Amino acid sequence: MRLYDILVARLLQHYYISTVGAVILSRDVEALRSVAMLAGRNHSHWDNLRELLTLFMTPPDSLRTILVGPEGDVNSGKGLFGRAGRDQSLVFMSRRVDYRVKTNQGMKKCQWVVDLLDDLGVYDPTDAQVNIALYSAEQSKKGS
Repeated sequence: MRLYDILVARLLQHYYISTVGAVILSRDVEALRSVAMLAGRNHSHWDNLRELLTLFMTPPDSLRTILVGPEGDVNSGKGLFGRAGRDQSLVFMSRRVDYRVKTNQGMKKCQWVVDLLDDLGVYDPTDAQVNIALYSAEQSKKGS
């Protein structure tokens, strides 16, 4: 769990991930998961992370389906909102390299982000301070 926690904390605090970077990251996470499988019993947090990485590889117009499932219902319990949690999914999505754009007034959310959040009727948890500790392996076990 410690390896997972360090990786997730670094990802969420220091990096923005592109589509190509997500493919490389996915391979790295799979290798780390294989090593972690040698110790301990519960590794569901690695499976959730692998699913969350799809947020970086998916084009913006397909993200709604990934987040809430094919029915499009936010409360259906399907999609990443159901498996990994709404806030965790949105926080990971905010680390996409195309999530924000630089303007004369500073960094601003891209229009596709604003449209998606409005369409889903959810707020962006990254508008406030994000507590990275909430996304640790221990916390994901408690949420399961």
